[in-house]
Amino acid sequence: MGKITRHEFLGSRLLVVILCMTVIGIPIAVIHLIEGLVTIEEEIPDPTAFMEAYRRKNP
Repeated sequence: MGKITRHEFLGSRLLVVILCMTVIGIPIAVIHLIEGLVTIEEEIPDPTAFMEAYRRKNP
């Protein structure tokens, strides 16, 4: 069994954009990005076949 690891941001993208527009808010935006990022690991029987199908679907 192989593993596929993906990262997904669950925080507010609008808040990050607004905070990045100000110089003072950039560090807060970075902290929000780090805290809102989730790592998901999935076990699949054939990771190579999955990646080939994914690449064919998304050129």
